[in-house]
Amino acid sequence: MAVTAYTIRPFPEELHRKAKATAALEGITLKELILKALAGYIEKQEKQATGTKPTLEELLQKWEEDAAMILGPVEAKRLAKWREFEGNYPRLIPFVQWRLRSDNKQIARRLDKEGGLTLERIALDYYPEFFNAGDLEEARKTLRT
Repeated sequence: MAVTAYTIRPFPEELHRKAKATAALEGITLKELILKALAGYIEKQEKQATGTKPTLEELLQKWEEDAAMILGPVEAKRLAKWREFEGNYPRLIPFVQWRLRSDNKQIARRLDKEGGLTLERIALDYYPEFFNAGDLEEARKTLRT
């Protein structure tokens, strides 16, 4: 397979700092992180084009990754508690509902504003059938303000 070199200029300084920190925490290089993110983006676009919906776990993984990039590794580690319930939807869905109702509105707004995935978007855009009307209204209110 041929390898193509690519240079990114200008690379926003704050994004570069966060990306390097995230790569370091994962024990990979910045190049590996960029390739991983690009592969994930392409996979997401292919799923949207074919109409297949990502699993709740895939979306939560993306939420966690976006939090690491936008909010930093400490906040992402805190949000990673969802992994305790991975593969167990009867426990995972109530956990997500609890997080939707918790006092993390600023986190959700910042993630959404900066293009990251939020629990609110997961509930509204991907899996509204998992949540009750109150959860969905709370998600709408959080993203509206």
